[in-house]
Order: sequence, then C-alpha cells, then structure tokens
Amino acid sequence: MFRIRHGARALYTCTNTSRHHGTTNWQARIKPGDKVYVGMSGGVDSSVTAYLLKSQNYDVEAIFMRNWDTRDERGECPSTRDYHDVQRVCAQLDIKCHQIDLVKQYWNQVFSTCLDVFAAGQTPNPDILCNSQIKFGVLLDEIDRRLHTSGAWFVTGHYARTTACETHPEQVRLLRGVDRRKDQSYYLSGVSGRRLSRAVFPLGSLIKSQHVRQIARDARLVTAEKEESMGICFVGERRRFDKFLAEYLPQREGDVVASNGRVIGRHHGLFTKTIGQAASIPGVSGMNGKWYIYAKDPVKNCMYAALGRENPLLFSNDITAGPMHWIAGTAPEFGPDNRLELDAQVRYMQLPQPCVVSKKGQVLTIAPMPIYAAHALICFNQHIR
Repeated sequence: MFRIRHGARALYTCTNTSRHHGTTNWQARIKPGDKVYVGMSGGVDSSVTAYLLKSQNYDVEAIFMRNWDTRDERGECPSTRDYHDVQRVCAQLDIKCHQIDLVKQYWNQVFSTCLDVFAAGQTPNPDILCNSQIKFGVLLDEIDRRLHTSGAWFVTGHYARTTACETHPEQVRLLRGVDRRKDQSYYLSGVSGRRLSRAVFPLGSLIKSQHVRQIARDARLVTAEKEESMGICFVGERRRFDKFLAEYLPQREGDVVASNGRVIGRHHGLFTKTIGQAASIPGVSGMNGKWYIYAKDPVKNCMYAALGRENPLLFSNDITAGPMHWIAGTAPEFGPDNRLELDAQVRYMQLPQPCVVSKKGQVLTIAPMPIYAAHALICFNQHIR
C-alpha cells in the first residue's frame, strides 16, 4: 500500500505510461483474417468501436461482461438493459454476441478488495482494479477458454492508445488518448504490457464530441443518442456512494477535529468522506469558507478538517509510493543518483505535473509536487511526446 506524506490520501497503484509522437494506427496491427473480440458495454463508444471494425471487414464478435447483478430503484437491472442494447447493435452489424458472467470474480477481486481499503479509511480506485484484474485479466482468459481461441485481439472503446517501444519492440507503451477530455489511460495504468499487447483502442485517436457521436448517427446505431454512464458499476448513478457503502461496512461514528484540535462534529464512518472532500458540519460555519477533510486516523477513528479549499493542510509536497507496477515489465533506466525526471498524475483528469522521481528498492519518492487529494499515482515519460 502506498504512503503519502503530510496527510494526503494513500495511493492505490503505481505505473508508468507515456505520450508519443509515433504511429498508433490500429488498422496496421490487425491483419485480414485475424479474430477480433470487441468488449461491448451497451454505450455509444463500444458500439462505434464494433462498427469501425465491422466496416473494415474484420472477423468480429462481441463480448458483454456481466459483473454486477443488483437492481436499481425501479426494479430493473442496469446490466440487463445494457445487454439488450448490445444485442440490438450486434443485430444491426450482423455480428455474434457472447455474454460472459464474471459476477463472482468481480466480487472477489475488485469489490471485496475495495471494501477492505474503504474500511481502512483509504480510497481505492475500482475502475483501475476492474481493468487490470477483470476486463484485461479474467475476461481475456475466459475468452480464450470458452471460445477456444488463443491470443485473439481484444478491442475496447477506451480513449487510449498503444504502441511498441522503439528500442524494445516486444514491449508495449500505453499512450494518452488524443481527446484529453476523455483520455482513459489513467484507468488502464494497472494493466500489464503483456495484456495490452493484445489490446486495440480504435477511439484513441478520435475526439468524441467531433467524431464518435457523428459516426454513430451516420451509421444509425441504436445507441447513437444514449446518455453516457458516469457511475461506478456497482453503485449506479442514482445512489449516494456513502449510503451504498453503509450497506456493507459498519458505521463507526467518530469525531471530526479541526486543525487546532477542537472537535467540531461527528462522522458516521471513515469511509463516508475522502481526503479533500468538502465536509458539511451542522452548527459549525467558517468565515473562510467550507470545511475539507485533510487527514484520517483509523486508530482514533477521527477525521481532521481544515477551512478553505486552498488550505495548505490539504496539500502534500512529496509522495512516497510502492510497490511499483511498470507496464513494460521493467523499470526505466534511472540516473546514477537513482533519480528520473517524469510527469506524475494522481487523479483522473488532473493535468500531469513535472517531478523528480527517486527510487529506493521498490519504493518511489516524488517531489517537488504540490499534491491535493491523491487517488492513484501514475508516471509519464515527459520526454516522449
């Protein structure tokens, strides 16, 4: 588990990705006659991905992954609705569709792990775990096993790109998507290079607002105007996250303490607030604005709050993190002083920030870098554009 100094949130994963100027033409990677499985979710992105492949006359089949089975407030299971949309698109494109049930694996390898981290007062990233453990892990193995294939291409609607390393062609680099508003390389940062070598991301070079929706409309896909899903799959979009977690974790009430040591309120469980999140404290107001959680103490079962979004207590000057996950399988070459200049990102959609990385064993120290509410740490090679 990662550690962050000065009270910022513990990190969950560490990886290395790159930006690159070279070709990432996915059509050059897939050869005529190659078998291609498209991971489809029922949304417009995966629908367009399947359409692009089918229009190039590749041997395409669709895969729908079912990983959660509870019903929403209307008594409907979202995955059932999504699978229905996948089937409709597959009918339009005349491609075969397979549903693979991974509810048990998702529970054991993603959800239970996340609950343990939440119970410790920290914040995991379920999407990073799902991609590394399930979508590009168990699912790929199940495709090979059930459909009697080996090494077939796996294509998804992620906004990301991959390319081979020039000096080591057997190694794969994960690149940012061209559409910076949709770039999902952060969520793919935990996937191994071996798995990514089978992956293709046709949308990585497209801009969603300019290209993807229009492609769907021109093709008259039934999902062309479908709204984008923004919720975590096991929570949905209509439920408060803390209320959902309270169904699985004990609510141990504790004190909310100001930076001067004064108790200013009560919380209903360390998992109900994340570091950097605004805290509504009844009966307590501040002239300088809202209160924000800047630290937690699992031993004392306390949260610590500071006034103002820019309060220095909400920031850290450096990060200590480990163990490391390098997508290429090995670490890049550090200098003689075990230091390396990289860009680092600790939250989705955060702009990467230049930093100096120091390596000691399986631990990284990153500085100088003012950090606010870190989730998962990924590092980019800033010299590769």
